[in-house]
Amino acid sequence: MLTLLLFVSAATSLLYGSRFFAASGGWTKAVVKTGAVGALALYAFASGAPWLLLAGLVLSSLGDFFLAFDGEKPFIAGLGSFLLAHVVYVVLFREVGLPLAVIGAETGRLVGVIAIVVVCLGLLAWLWAHLGEMRAPVVAYTVAILAMVVSALALDGRPTAIVGAFAFAISDSCLAAITFRLKEGRLATLWLPLAVWWLYWGAQVMILAGFVRLGG
Repeated sequence: MLTLLLFVSAATSLLYGSRFFAASGGWTKAVVKTGAVGALALYAFASGAPWLLLAGLVLSSLGDFFLAFDGEKPFIAGLGSFLLAHVVYVVLFREVGLPLAVIGAETGRLVGVIAIVVVCLGLLAWLWAHLGEMRAPVVAYTVAILAMVVSALALDGRPTAIVGAFAFAISDSCLAAITFRLKEGRLATLWLPLAVWWLYWGAQVMILAGFVRLGG
């Protein structure tokens, strides 16, 4: 059963990434896209994973569902779902992680924090003039991403979850770039969207792997 769920997640992820990521919004796209992380949520449930991890995966799959449709309202709903997912992951990571003081005491963790802060602030500065009425939501989302990555860097013995948090942040950064700034060319229409999807799906797999054993 567990192995089947991993197969469903990988298969729908591959199907979406190879065929539907550039397609117009619709129910077929929504079902395929939602299935990739939805299957991971079922895996977490069947594995007895922490309920916060399950909640984060469910909220993420809900965000995938909304973002599979075109238009401003689905975009806002998807943004809200992923914002909540980040917040839930922050709570999860803080619940099982070391005190945040460990970040300042270890060079590797401190460098990670500095790197994500610099990247997020630089991205905000690059996007700022193009955000318009979305400035406040984007700032709130950026703060949530920062909090998630910083919280992940305080985890002990869960390296895949830390990598997953960074991959999630990079995926969101790529999505912000093509949503608000880059509109034309193969970078904006092909390579970055592919990076968004595969980094995102990989991030969810790695965060899951940080808390449960994959493969049954």
